[in-house]
Amino acid sequence: MYVVPISVIAAVVLGSPIWGYVAIAADGSRFATAAPDSDPAATIPVAGSMFLATFLSLAILAIAWLVGGRRFDGFTFGYSLVALVLALMASLSISARGRAAEVASWEFWVIPPIASAALGALLALVMFVLRLRHQASDSLSFKAANLLADRRDRLASISADETARIRSDLEAAIADLEQRGVITPATAARAREIELGGLGLRMPRKAR
Repeated sequence: MYVVPISVIAAVVLGSPIWGYVAIAADGSRFATAAPDSDPAATIPVAGSMFLATFLSLAILAIAWLVGGRRFDGFTFGYSLVALVLALMASLSISARGRAAEVASWEFWVIPPIASAALGALLALVMFVLRLRHQASDSLSFKAANLLADRRDRLASISADETARIRSDLEAAIADLEQRGVITPATAARAREIELGGLGLRMPRKAR
C-alpha cells in the first residue's frame, strides 16, 4: 500500500534538480515558443523549492556515507555531479530572470541552488578522491600479483577454523592501531577490505 506513494516521493525528491532546472529554464526558452512565457515570480519560487529538496537529498546522502563506512558510492557520485551542474545553471537563470523581471524575492530563492551546487561539488570531489585511492589500492604489480596468487594457494590448505582465527587476530591488530591513532579510520577501513594475504602487498610500507 505504501510502495506507490513512497516511490512517487522518492522520484520527486531525487529528481528535484531536474524539476528545479526545468521550472526556471522554460521561461522564454526556444523549447516553449508555442506557449506564453511563465511568470518568473511564480517559477523562481518553484525552482528554489526544488533545489531545497536537492540540498536535503545531498545532505542525507552525505550522512549515509559518513555512517556507512565512508567508501566510494557510485550513486552518490553521479547524483552529486548532476546536482552540481543543474544547480549552477539554475542559479544563473534565477539571477538573470529575477533581475530582468524585478522579482523581489529572487535573492532568497537563489540560495538553495547555490547551496546545492556547493554541497554537490564537495561530495563529488570526496567521491572522486576515494575512487582514485580505491583504484590505486587495487592495482598490483606483476610480481605482487604472483605473490598474492601463491599466498592464496597456501591459505587454501589452511582449515576454516584456523583461517577464522587469523582473520580475528588481524582485525584485532587493525582495531588496536586505529584506537591508538597509529592509522586513520580510512586506512583501517581499507585494510579490512583487503583479502587475507594481500594486506602487505597493497598497503603502503613505511620507508626505513
